[in-house]
Amino acid sequence: MAISTIRPQSRVDESVAQVVGLPEAVLQITRVTPDRVVVRYRSRVLNYRDLTAAINLMMPVTRSQQMDDRAAVVAAIFAGIPALGSEPNAAAVTGVVDGALAQIATDLADLNSATAPPRERVTANRTSEMDLRVIASRLTGK
Repeated sequence: MAISTIRPQSRVDESVAQVVGLPEAVLQITRVTPDRVVVRYRSRVLNYRDLTAAINLMMPVTRSQQMDDRAAVVAAIFAGIPALGSEPNAAAVTGVVDGALAQIATDLADLNSATAPPRERVTANRTSEMDLRVIASRLTGK
């Protein structure tokens, strides 16, 4: 009987994580967990499915204005949470947008760590004959 031990990794380092753009990162996460919440603001939540739909609507607009694709993500956050546009406190708006972008980065890192191959070869520890005798005696009650 062999026993293997796998040490958990808390995060994938930058060399393992794929470098993708922000809209592509949202799309990757959406494919796996479309109902996962990206951001909460007051009583409204925005999940990845709705964020991706809003990005798809905003992307042609931001590109026609020669804006970066990341601007479409920010615009999609505002489209998905309309009350955010009328928030008078700029710090609150910044906190919500920064929180959403941080959540996307965290979720992408989690997705990459879950799908990345192990860094180290995992091998099972060998069980000696003496260990097998002890195990057998415990199973038979002798």
